[in-house]
Amino acid sequence: MVRGNAKAKAQEKRLKKLEAERKAKGRGSKESARIKAAGIKVTCPECKASFPNMKIALEHFQAKHSKKPLPASFARYKEEMAEEMKRIAEQKKIEKKKKAEALKQIAAIRVVLTKFYTENAPDKLANIEKILGKYDGKWDKLEAGLQKSYGEKNTQANRSCQGGNSVNNNLQARRSTLHI
Repeated sequence: MVRGNAKAKAQEKRLKKLEAERKAKGRGSKESARIKAAGIKVTCPECKASFPNMKIALEHFQAKHSKKPLPASFARYKEEMAEEMKRIAEQKKIEKKKKAEALKQIAAIRVVLTKFYTENAPDKLANIEKILGKYDGKWDKLEAGLQKSYGEKNTQANRSCQGGNSVNNNLQARRSTLHI
Protein backbone atom coordinates (compact mmCIF):
# COMPACT_ATOMS: atom_id res chain seq x y z
CA MET A 1 0.00 0.00 0.00
CA VAL A 2 1.36 3.39 -1.01
CA ARG A 3 1.47 6.09 1.70
CA GLY A 4 2.10 9.80 1.96
CA ASN A 5 4.24 11.42 -0.72
CA ALA A 6 4.35 8.30 -2.88
CA LYS A 7 0.54 8.28 -3.06
CA ALA A 8 0.39 11.90 -4.26
CA LYS A 9 3.08 11.21 -6.88
CA ALA A 10 1.17 8.14 -8.12
CA GLN A 11 -2.03 10.18 -8.47
CA GLU A 12 -0.22 12.97 -10.38
CA LYS A 13 1.37 10.40 -12.67
CA ARG A 14 -2.05 8.81 -13.34
CA LEU A 15 -3.64 12.21 -14.11
CA LYS A 16 -0.83 13.11 -16.54
CA LYS A 17 -1.28 9.75 -18.26
CA LEU A 18 -5.05 10.28 -18.62
CA GLU A 19 -4.53 13.83 -19.96
CA ALA A 20 -2.00 12.53 -22.51
CA GLU A 21 -4.49 9.88 -23.65
CA ARG A 22 -7.22 12.53 -24.07
CA LYS A 23 -4.92 14.75 -26.12
CA ALA A 24 -3.86 11.78 -28.25
CA LYS A 25 -7.50 11.13 -29.04
CA GLY A 26 -7.88 14.79 -30.05
CA ARG A 27 -10.14 15.64 -27.16
CA GLY A 28 -8.49 18.12 -24.87
CA SER A 29 -10.55 20.13 -22.43
CA LYS A 30 -11.34 22.81 -25.04
CA GLU A 31 -12.25 20.20 -27.66
CA SER A 32 -14.62 18.31 -25.37
CA ALA A 33 -16.25 21.60 -24.34
CA ARG A 34 -16.81 22.45 -28.02
CA ILE A 35 -18.29 19.00 -28.69
CA LYS A 36 -20.62 19.32 -25.72
CA ALA A 37 -21.65 22.82 -26.80
CA ALA A 38 -22.50 21.62 -30.31
CA GLY A 39 -24.62 18.77 -28.95
CA ILE A 40 -26.64 20.87 -26.51
CA LYS A 41 -29.95 21.83 -28.03
CA VAL A 42 -32.38 22.17 -25.10
CA THR A 43 -32.06 23.80 -21.69
CA CYS A 44 -34.40 23.24 -18.75
CA PRO A 45 -36.01 26.60 -17.89
CA GLU A 46 -36.09 25.77 -14.16
CA CYS A 47 -32.63 24.44 -13.35
CA LYS A 48 -30.78 25.43 -16.56
CA ALA A 49 -29.56 21.88 -17.16
CA SER A 50 -28.64 21.16 -20.79
CA PHE A 51 -29.85 18.22 -22.87
CA PRO A 52 -29.01 16.90 -26.35
CA ASN A 53 -32.66 16.55 -27.39
CA MET A 54 -36.18 17.51 -26.38
CA LYS A 55 -37.23 14.00 -25.37
CA ILE A 56 -34.60 13.75 -22.66
CA ALA A 57 -35.35 17.30 -21.51
CA LEU A 58 -39.06 16.49 -21.23
CA GLU A 59 -38.33 13.36 -19.21
CA HIS A 60 -36.05 15.41 -16.94
CA PHE A 61 -38.67 18.10 -16.41
CA GLN A 62 -41.40 15.57 -15.60
CA ALA A 63 -39.13 13.75 -13.13
CA LYS A 64 -37.45 16.71 -11.40
CA HIS A 65 -40.02 19.51 -11.68
CA SER A 66 -43.29 17.55 -11.72
CA LYS A 67 -45.18 20.05 -9.52
CA LYS A 68 -44.48 22.99 -11.84
CA PRO A 69 -46.47 23.62 -15.02
CA LEU A 70 -44.95 22.37 -18.25
CA PRO A 71 -43.24 25.15 -20.29
CA ALA A 72 -44.88 26.02 -23.62
CA SER A 73 -42.01 24.62 -25.72
CA PHE A 74 -42.12 21.31 -23.84
CA ALA A 75 -45.92 21.13 -24.12
CA ARG A 76 -45.70 21.69 -27.90
CA TYR A 77 -43.11 18.95 -28.17
CA LYS A 78 -45.28 16.58 -26.15
CA GLU A 79 -48.26 17.28 -28.45
CA GLU A 80 -46.11 16.77 -31.56
CA MET A 81 -44.86 13.43 -30.20
CA ALA A 82 -48.44 12.31 -29.49
CA GLU A 83 -49.48 13.24 -33.05
CA GLU A 84 -46.46 11.41 -34.46
CA MET A 85 -47.31 8.28 -32.47
CA LYS A 86 -50.91 8.41 -33.76
CA ARG A 87 -49.69 8.78 -37.34
CA ILE A 88 -47.32 5.82 -36.96
CA ALA A 89 -50.11 3.69 -35.46
CA GLU A 90 -52.40 4.56 -38.38
CA GLN A 91 -49.69 3.66 -40.90
CA LYS A 92 -49.15 0.31 -39.20
CA LYS A 93 -52.89 -0.35 -39.24
CA ILE A 94 -53.09 0.45 -42.98
CA GLU A 95 -50.09 -1.78 -43.73
CA LYS A 96 -51.63 -4.61 -41.73
CA LYS A 97 -54.90 -4.24 -43.64
CA LYS A 98 -53.10 -4.28 -47.00
CA LYS A 99 -51.16 -7.37 -46.00
CA ALA A 100 -54.36 -9.15 -44.95
CA GLU A 101 -56.02 -8.26 -48.27
CA ALA A 102 -53.00 -9.53 -50.20
CA LEU A 103 -53.08 -12.80 -48.26
CA LYS A 104 -56.80 -13.19 -49.02
CA GLN A 105 -56.14 -12.59 -52.72
CA ILE A 106 -53.30 -15.12 -52.79
CA ALA A 107 -55.50 -17.68 -51.03
CA ALA A 108 -58.23 -17.18 -53.64
CA ILE A 109 -55.73 -17.45 -56.48
CA ARG A 110 -54.31 -20.62 -54.91
CA VAL A 111 -57.83 -22.13 -54.97
CA VAL A 112 -58.35 -21.18 -58.62
CA LEU A 113 -54.91 -22.47 -59.66
CA THR A 114 -55.47 -25.73 -57.81
CA LYS A 115 -58.75 -26.23 -59.66
CA PHE A 116 -57.15 -25.26 -63.00
CA TYR A 117 -54.17 -27.59 -62.60
CA THR A 118 -56.39 -30.40 -61.31
CA GLU A 119 -58.35 -30.21 -64.57
CA ASN A 120 -55.49 -29.48 -67.00
CA ALA A 121 -52.13 -30.59 -65.57
CA PRO A 122 -52.34 -32.63 -62.33
CA ASP A 123 -48.58 -33.21 -62.34
CA LYS A 124 -48.03 -29.48 -61.64
CA LEU A 125 -50.12 -29.39 -58.46
CA ALA A 126 -46.95 -29.71 -56.38
CA ASN A 127 -45.55 -26.51 -57.94
CA ILE A 128 -48.44 -24.19 -57.03
CA GLU A 129 -46.57 -22.50 -54.13
CA LYS A 130 -43.53 -21.92 -56.34
CA ILE A 131 -45.74 -20.46 -59.09
CA LEU A 132 -47.50 -18.16 -56.61
CA GLY A 133 -44.13 -16.90 -55.37
CA LYS A 134 -42.82 -16.34 -58.89
CA TYR A 135 -45.89 -14.46 -60.17
CA ASP A 136 -46.67 -12.56 -56.93
CA GLY A 137 -48.46 -9.38 -58.05
CA LYS A 138 -48.04 -10.27 -61.73
CA TRP A 139 -51.24 -12.24 -62.17
CA ASP A 140 -51.81 -10.98 -65.73
CA LYS A 141 -48.46 -12.50 -66.75
CA LEU A 142 -49.47 -15.77 -65.13
CA GLU A 143 -52.74 -15.80 -67.04
CA ALA A 144 -50.95 -14.95 -70.31
CA GLY A 145 -48.54 -17.84 -69.73
CA LEU A 146 -51.39 -20.23 -69.01
CA GLN A 147 -53.23 -19.07 -72.15
CA LYS A 148 -50.11 -19.64 -74.18
CA SER A 149 -49.58 -23.11 -72.72
CA TYR A 150 -53.16 -24.37 -72.46
CA GLY A 151 -55.15 -22.14 -74.81
CA GLU A 152 -57.91 -19.56 -74.32
CA LYS A 153 -60.65 -22.10 -73.66
CA ASN A 154 -58.89 -23.70 -70.69
CA THR A 155 -57.95 -20.41 -69.00
CA GLN A 156 -61.47 -19.00 -68.66
CA ALA A 157 -61.62 -20.31 -65.08
CA ASN A 158 -58.32 -18.60 -64.34
CA ARG A 159 -59.46 -15.20 -65.66
CA SER A 160 -60.69 -14.26 -62.19
CA CYS A 161 -57.08 -14.17 -60.97
CA GLN A 162 -56.44 -10.72 -62.48
CA GLY A 163 -58.26 -8.50 -60.02
CA GLY A 164 -58.87 -8.66 -56.29
CA ASN A 165 -62.62 -7.92 -56.64
CA SER A 166 -63.27 -10.66 -59.17
CA VAL A 167 -61.28 -13.08 -57.04
CA ASN A 168 -63.33 -12.12 -53.99
CA ASN A 169 -66.55 -12.45 -55.99
CA ASN A 170 -65.41 -15.87 -57.19
CA LEU A 171 -64.64 -16.88 -53.62
CA GLN A 172 -68.02 -15.63 -52.39
CA ALA A 173 -69.80 -17.57 -55.15
CA ARG A 174 -67.99 -20.75 -54.09
CA ARG A 175 -68.88 -20.16 -50.45
CA SER A 176 -72.54 -19.68 -51.31
CA THR A 177 -72.59 -22.96 -53.22
CA LEU A 178 -70.98 -24.69 -50.25
CA HIS A 179 -73.40 -22.92 -47.84
CA ILE A 180 -70.65 -21.53 -45.63
